[in-house]
Amino acid sequence: MSKKPETTEFATSAYFQKFLKEAIDEQDLTKVQFAKAAGVGSGVIIRATLYQCVPSIKSLVKLADYLHVPIMYMFGKTDERYFEPAREPSNFFVRLEQLTVEKGVKYSALAHSMSFASNAVYEWIRTKTLPSLDYLLELSEYFDVSVDYLLGRTDDR
Repeated sequence: MSKKPETTEFATSAYFQKFLKEAIDEQDLTKVQFAKAAGVGSGVIIRATLYQCVPSIKSLVKLADYLHVPIMYMFGKTDERYFEPAREPSNFFVRLEQLTVEKGVKYSALAHSMSFASNAVYEWIRTKTLPSLDYLLELSEYFDVSVDYLLGRTDDR
């Protein structure tokens, strides 16, 4: 049985929409030019700025990398704009393994204490897919690290 949340905090975001519009204006670019510069599809930017749609994690990482900000800053979840990239960038799968070893918890026990399905962690690893932003935030809170650390973008926990 799936433990999918009934609602997701990060499906749409007025704050993210406003942040992105301001970032585009500050760079004095069109939406299409901004998308190209950030390495995302123009549809991603158009949907976010018109309809408040939150893009995929991969697109969010590209946008955050391009703008040199923490992912949660784009959603107003932190006031800290400073971002120090990892000296040797890692990835979600490596960091998840490191954190579970540090905490002495197995993937199955981790999943049972979370809102996602018990096989979700194994599915992410098997298919090399990233969890939703909601689940990343839940994992980062569990391990007491930032979403950016969990994704391997920074060494700052």
